Amino acid sequence: MVNLIMKKSVFILSVLATLSTSAVAQQSGPSGIEMLVIKGGEYVMGSPDREFERQKDEVQHKVKVNDFMLARYEVSQALYREVMGTNPSAHSGNALPVENISWFDALCFCNALSKREGLSEAYRITEKDGRVEVTWDRTANGYRLPTESEWEYAARAGTTTPFNTGENISADQTNFYGTYPYRDGRSQLYRGETVPITSFSANAWGLFNMHGNVWEWCWDKYGRYPTADLSDNPTGPDVGRYRVNRGGGFNDFGKHLRSAYRATHNPENKTFNLGMRLARNVQ
Repeated sequence: MVNLIMKKSVFILSVLATLSTSAVAQQSGPSGIEMLVIKGGEYVMGSPDREFERQKDEVQHKVKVNDFMLARYEVSQALYREVMGTNPSAHSGNALPVENISWFDALCFCNALSKREGLSEAYRITEKDGRVEVTWDRTANGYRLPTESEWEYAARAGTTTPFNTGENISADQTNFYGTYPYRDGRSQLYRGETVPITSFSANAWGLFNMHGNVWEWCWDKYGRYPTADLSDNPTGPDVGRYRVNRGGGFNDFGKHLRSAYRATHNPENKTFNLGMRLARNVQ
């Protein structure tokens, strides 16, 4: 009996140690947004050559990210309407993720929410010669979009497999075009619409729907990955027109939900499966 108790104690202590080194002190702002403190570190971004359906732009490279905060859930329609006074979503429901928003819409939302909570705005948005220009104040304590490297780091939650669920993912674990599963997976349910942001189980770091439901805008312009041996908090290339989005949506095939998969859109585009998740600097 004593040995059994000791074994149980060791197991509990090991679990607590794992949690303390991976993510997760929780902070909620005045708007009730659950932000998790993601402990920074080094990881290998991208996918190995052997990964099924690997794309050429997923070249593996080492990345270092600092501590940052990331929302436990995608931004809901209720919150977006509360802050912006409108709901552009194609699928209507307070608990559903907001979608049909452009990259510029996402930045404006971040600034509006920051202002409402008395935080410094992360983005300066100006128009010059008919073109919208954006400057990111990286010292601001307000809400922002995650960088592409932060997003993948958080989505993986310490895993190196195609999904944070392992070598495959099912319609019981996320919302996607289940009749087009990944690799040798069986044909599954296709819901054909978004689901509430609290659906399914969180990943190991407490984040929900990092795979599927809606794509999530990132800060970065789309381009080749850095070639440095270790990239320190990369924020994407300086030049480029399109912006990265990650995670896959409810109408995407299983291969598009992989942690390393990269998608891109014109920052002015709006579509019914593209939303956002909030990030902040750790102060």
